[in-house]
Amino acid sequence: MPLLADVCVWRDPERAMQKIFPAARDYKTTTVKFTPENVGAIEKELGSKIDEPSQGGEFNFYDIIGAVGGKPHKLGTIIALAGKGEYGVIEVVIGVDGAGKIVGSYIQRSRERVTKELESPAFLGQFKGKTRTDSFEVGSAVKPESADAADASRTVAFVIKKMLVFNHILNQGEKNP
Repeated sequence: MPLLADVCVWRDPERAMQKIFPAARDYKTTTVKFTPENVGAIEKELGSKIDEPSQGGEFNFYDIIGAVGGKPHKLGTIIALAGKGEYGVIEVVIGVDGAGKIVGSYIQRSRERVTKELESPAFLGQFKGKTRTDSFEVGSAVKPESADAADASRTVAFVIKKMLVFNHILNQGEKNP
């Protein structure tokens, strides 16, 4: 599977952030530049090369802010990335807590024939609680909703794994995992 750092804009953040973090009130964008060191660390962890990073060599993370005890508090981070499906780009959004554990996910945009299967709570619910060190192998750790959805499910699973690795290396500052 190609390892593309595809451009994926987080669409309609004000409404969408509450899909994953219901207590969300605001967000702050953090932009991180790709360097040879962090690209090397990403490739090492993913076990494969990534293409020249898109977005001018930058990647965005969205820190989600809510109120805890009447004071602003970071609830987690939203990450958006796209993968190549059979019928076009599949845009995936995840939310992670401070430990890098997935708290929720959704398909932002897809033209796949199996989009309903990819968007199903049963499929996406399998990712909740996963971290970058968990298995994302479709067929064992992740079950597609149907045999027809296996390829698209692999794309989604890989994109989610890649976002977790990006978060660990680019956003949390790990240079040599």
